[in-house]
Amino acid sequence: MSNVMRRALGWGGIYLVLALLPVAAVVALSPAEGRGFGVELGTLLGLLALAVMALQALVSGRHRWFGEALGFDNLLQFHRRMGLFALLLVVAHPLVMLASRPAWLDYLDPRDDTLRALALIGLLLATLLLVVTSLWRQACGLSYERWRALHGLLAVAVVGGGFGHALMVGHVTRGLPGWLLVGLVGASLLLVAQSRLLRPWRLRRRPWQVVEASPARGDATTLVLAPVGEHRLAFAPGQFAWITLGDTPFRLQQHPFSIASSAARPERLAFTIKRLGDFTTTLPEVPAGTRAFVEGPYGAFLPDAGNPSGAVLIAGGIGVTPVMSILRTFADRGERLPLWLIYANPT
Repeated sequence: MSNVMRRALGWGGIYLVLALLPVAAVVALSPAEGRGFGVELGTLLGLLALAVMALQALVSGRHRWFGEALGFDNLLQFHRRMGLFALLLVVAHPLVMLASRPAWLDYLDPRDDTLRALALIGLLLATLLLVVTSLWRQACGLSYERWRALHGLLAVAVVGGGFGHALMVGHVTRGLPGWLLVGLVGASLLLVAQSRLLRPWRLRRRPWQVVEASPARGDATTLVLAPVGEHRLAFAPGQFAWITLGDTPFRLQQHPFSIASSAARPERLAFTIKRLGDFTTTLPEVPAGTRAFVEGPYGAFLPDAGNPSGAVLIAGGIGVTPVMSILRTFADRGERLPLWLIYANPT
């Protein structure tokens, strides 16, 4: 078994333990109250939903120490599926409990306790909106930047609201160590702060600028960046980076693109980007000198230069960009490995 596979299995096991830890703690430590199977099951579903939502910050935060072994594309798909799973848990949590205790429906009656009822209904609607706008962003008429802001706000609200709900319902957390939920939710919020605040703060000291934005075949644009200062971006061929154009890295407009240039020439970064969305269609008009910020590199789509058998590179359409970085890097380094490129395109 390779080291990468061991790391992936290890992180997968840690994720599973963290997700189930609050449930296991309630089962092991909380006193039995004889409330019935349905109520206890609904309680555990709610705790599992909170844990899964809190762990989404770990999955989606582009943390190299977590993501490199698993693959960021795989993590993105896992993030989406766990979001749907969390929504099912959030919906199942009250339904299972109300099926056992129909009288508890009064908790959702604003005439009984307006603040409590609105908070519970709002928490359910926020979770539903979080998932719906993520799966059908364009159908909802949201630009990427607006969706990103909404997604972050809703995620923090759902995790914070779920945490508050668990604390206020005393029988849920009775017998649990106080640090358990606080640690899980607190770590989630710290990861959000690290990825959304600390990283941009560091990037502001390593600015780049646009050298040129030239047309490329296939309705694409090649964007070339140069560092402002002595810093460089050390990357491996096949990796990608997140780009922000503008005077500050604290912008919602941040997009990932594969690096198409040679890793042997870090004084220039080139990205060939197909014009498909709101942001990419504006790239041909980006003037030279525009300030830019680059976060990365990320990705594990890396060739093994030590393999004497070489490599077979398979790509389609604009997906050829990381392969071009591999070919250009090997050429600049004088590598003599045999490489075969199989490239598919509609025209």
